Amino acid sequence: MNWKRFTIFCVSFLAIFLTRAVYVLSCGPEPDPYDYYIGFYNPSLPARDGFEPFYYTGLAEYYGSEVAEEDINLRDWHAFFSGRATAKDIREFVYTYAHPQMTALYNHIEKGSPLEAPDSVRKNTLTQYFISSKDRETLGYLMYAKQCEAHTGGKDSWEAPVRDSATMLRLSRNGMQLYKACKDERIRERYAFQATRLAHYGRNYAQALQYYDSLAAPIRSTSLMHYKTLALKAGALMRTGARAQSAYIFSRVFELAPSQRQMAFLNVRWAGATEQQVLDLCKNNEEKATVAAMFAFRYYEPYPEGIRKIYGLHPQSPMLNVLLEREITKLEDGYLHNRLTLERYGSAGYHYADVPGSEVLELQRLADSLVAGGRVKEPALWQVSSAYLSYMLKDYAAARQKLMAAKAGAGRPALQDQWEIVRLLVTVSEQPRIGRDFEAELLESFKWLDSRLDTATRKDYYLSPDNQSINRNFYTVMYRNLLDYVVATRYQQQGDINRMALVLSKRDKVLPYSFNFNYVSATDFVKDSMQAGQLENLYSLLQQKKKTPFEQYLCREFGMTENQVGEAIAINYVRQHDFANAVNWFKKSGSSLSAGMAFTEQLEDFGLDTTEAGISQLEYAATMLDLEKKMKKGKAAAEDYYKYATGLFSISYYGHSYHFSATYRPSTRWYQPGYDGHPGLKQYFGCYRAEEYYKKAADVAQNPEFKARSLYMAARCAQKHLYDPNRDWYDLASEKNPHFRQLINDCGHTAFYKETFDRCSYLRDFYYMGKR
Repeated sequence: MNWKRFTIFCVSFLAIFLTRAVYVLSCGPEPDPYDYYIGFYNPSLPARDGFEPFYYTGLAEYYGSEVAEEDINLRDWHAFFSGRATAKDIREFVYTYAHPQMTALYNHIEKGSPLEAPDSVRKNTLTQYFISSKDRETLGYLMYAKQCEAHTGGKDSWEAPVRDSATMLRLSRNGMQLYKACKDERIRERYAFQATRLAHYGRNYAQALQYYDSLAAPIRSTSLMHYKTLALKAGALMRTGARAQSAYIFSRVFELAPSQRQMAFLNVRWAGATEQQVLDLCKNNEEKATVAAMFAFRYYEPYPEGIRKIYGLHPQSPMLNVLLEREITKLEDGYLHNRLTLERYGSAGYHYADVPGSEVLELQRLADSLVAGGRVKEPALWQVSSAYLSYMLKDYAAARQKLMAAKAGAGRPALQDQWEIVRLLVTVSEQPRIGRDFEAELLESFKWLDSRLDTATRKDYYLSPDNQSINRNFYTVMYRNLLDYVVATRYQQQGDINRMALVLSKRDKVLPYSFNFNYVSATDFVKDSMQAGQLENLYSLLQQKKKTPFEQYLCREFGMTENQVGEAIAINYVRQHDFANAVNWFKKSGSSLSAGMAFTEQLEDFGLDTTEAGISQLEYAATMLDLEKKMKKGKAAAEDYYKYATGLFSISYYGHSYHFSATYRPSTRWYQPGYDGHPGLKQYFGCYRAEEYYKKAADVAQNPEFKARSLYMAARCAQKHLYDPNRDWYDLASEKNPHFRQLINDCGHTAFYKETFDRCSYLRDFYYMGKR
């Protein structure tokens, strides 16, 4: 929750008090790497070519997950067995059966010995395949692989594994012999992998290179095993000092083996070769484009030069679209987020990324130039992207022109949707005012976006979006951002706060924020930020039978009942100290909310020494109204003034019924002179009126003890609005309190004064400074 929630006490305060907070905290939740800035660009627009880990997020090493290696391996095995075993049983056999179980099966096939195994093993379709086919060659490989696993995997990910080099050397040599005896080339390829891996993990890198050249290289293959073995060669080259050659081979693995991309990307970094050193080893421009993309993926700041390089080398490269996505989302993070936050709150705040508009213009012009070049793979994608960049720059005419140029070519659904999203952003932003006619069009857009939400299956994907959910979750986050930072902002700018509240409620229904220091729920916005007149208009709209379709839609989605809005109106009148209207609205809404111990005095800013039961907010308002009537008639006693002042102090920032005035009490705010221009904040933080009535109580008090008590409480209220930017607050509270002098002079003999003198350091310091 944002510590600035309460500073949007009413709508006129929004531009003054809401600013962003830095993302770096000493404790507390971390921001969601997939939802920490305002964005409307679908990260899955690039074709699904297994590059999901390299979509952009500035807060995580990788965005999505790569293709699962285990799935590819099992798919290869399933093809190998030609459907004679189920995928489920192959997974169970290969990944869960231990070496002794496989050995028992092998002996059963070879020697006819009894198969001592559980029914689950006997019924496994792969077990049955081996029994019927007597394929000891493949089963023998799986037994050998199980032996290798003990030496090539770590039991504890936190500790480096201890390798048995002698055993690994023996196993690798055994693998080479089995390779030579094996008839099936697909199984030989797996023996080559195991032998090379054992030598590599045993730190015998020269042997690993020899095994690759003699065992793996002769086999022509594009299988997972081929690229895993090739990666072992690249790793051995790195260990033996051939860093550029190593990086080059890893780049080939990166391009051709989707399940190995994160490993290959990381190893190119570890190799430490420069981009040019690797490029010099490439055989053609396509290979160079892959290397250039891998180096471009390292940049978290804007880097359009990567797009230029790859386009010049291989305009059809699938990585070109991924880089376009990265560059645009960087600009959302560093430019659009700040622009929209500034429009909404009056300050871009402290968002960690800050990118100038010139970077947006540069990328937009680059996109246009590549489309004009006629060689990009999907021109419509680049045109829609350019239109979105024009929207960022508020060049709505250019955005529309580019959207029209892209419309015919935006064939696939995701790109069509992105086209529609950009059109919607442009259309909303260029409206002089959102009126009823445009609301009818906006309603259709909302319904369209509602159809894109997968509310039945959407999961919290914080820190771990699977590749299938990236696209689905995008619509949820984007829709919320649209409602919040585009539509609600427009209503705020045109002063239609009722519509703004309704839109924010729809936003919360779509998706609340998981991490946003500015976030205030629609309910809290209604309670804390709207003025009584605005709330009464909202209440009337909710009750109104004849509504436009747009109003019907928003009211149906609204998250508060009419009675809850009525309670908010009553509380708003309490803030204004308009207790007559507060009583009426508490009765109208049927409110039974508690005001706590609002008439229990607070001689200190901590703790409560009372057993008084709480009262309802209606009782509180009615009591305050009765006290006002007595004071107006001149029949009020000192106790009445005191009780009235206590009622006011209790609902201030410092009172134990502060929740009556605000849903949220920030722990880091204090009085500032700027609040004096806003009655609600002036009284909430400054306690001026409570001070006034405590002083009146003191002025009419006949009992010296009661007078001392009243003066002390007036002093406590005065203390709250002492301010000097050049002085320490404690010094001000000790030296400048306007009531301490009278308290000392008129009440110094009282028991209350003597007790308070021992307890209150401010009073003691004031007294002793006066004696100097």
